[in-house]
Amino acid sequence: MVMKEMHLIAQMLDQIHNQPVIFIHGTGDAALHVQSPTATGWSRSIQYFLEQNYTNAELYATTWGDTWGSGNVLDSYNTIHTCSFVLSIRRFIKSVIDYTGAPKVDIIAHSVGVPLARKAIKGGDLIATDGNCTIGPPLSANIDTFLGIAGPNYGLCTCQLAQTVPAWCNALDGLYPGYTCEDQLLCGYTSSKCTQNNYSVFLEQLNNNPVREAEHIYSMWSDVDEVLLFRGMTWGKPTSRIPGMNGRWISDRNSHVAMKDLTELRQYEAVVHHSI
Repeated sequence: MVMKEMHLIAQMLDQIHNQPVIFIHGTGDAALHVQSPTATGWSRSIQYFLEQNYTNAELYATTWGDTWGSGNVLDSYNTIHTCSFVLSIRRFIKSVIDYTGAPKVDIIAHSVGVPLARKAIKGGDLIATDGNCTIGPPLSANIDTFLGIAGPNYGLCTCQLAQTVPAWCNALDGLYPGYTCEDQLLCGYTSSKCTQNNYSVFLEQLNNNPVREAEHIYSMWSDVDEVLLFRGMTWGKPTSRIPGMNGRWISDRNSHVAMKDLTELRQYEAVVHHSI
């Protein structure tokens, strides 16, 4: 199994008793802690799961992206290779499934890693700035729980003017939220329940795809997230919401990175007890 910059947190000398958990980071981050305050990886979550009697053979993380571990989220938003990113994450998920032989796995994703992981699971075709690609058939039958943390599933209001960050804010496969929504002009300040249209093609097709990511789907976000901003709202709805989700949890104090680093218990409860 060959993958660029892949970090497998496993030794198959151990017998698997728990469903393997796969952790997918966001932009500017890495599989494990590289540097604070942003490139903290999944080290805290992995340690917590180990303390709950998981073994190294049941916990997996990989580093993806061209600017991995940079610790600079804004710099990482200047590079986008959606097909490459999604295919890399897809290969990793399939590799873990094949390697462990587990009938089902759990996936916990953070930030931009959420929509990328969702697409990797849903499969199908993808039209992207780095070329078109075919992802493959859905992997949903192999996923028990999918937890998305602070994911921009409906775009970012800071990308309303697509030129803000040309790469990640583009209207094809970026985080573009659309310019208007019915009679609303300011994406971040509206309380309207308008129907969002003409936002990122990638996100719109992803959200309209009826294929579920997993049997159990959960989402978490924060009202004070400094990356999502505007209480995490996009055109009057939480951008971290996942269509068809079974539950959600909203923080009133955690930053964007803290939503990943300080929610280990809730992550554990979601994948083990299907409760959040």
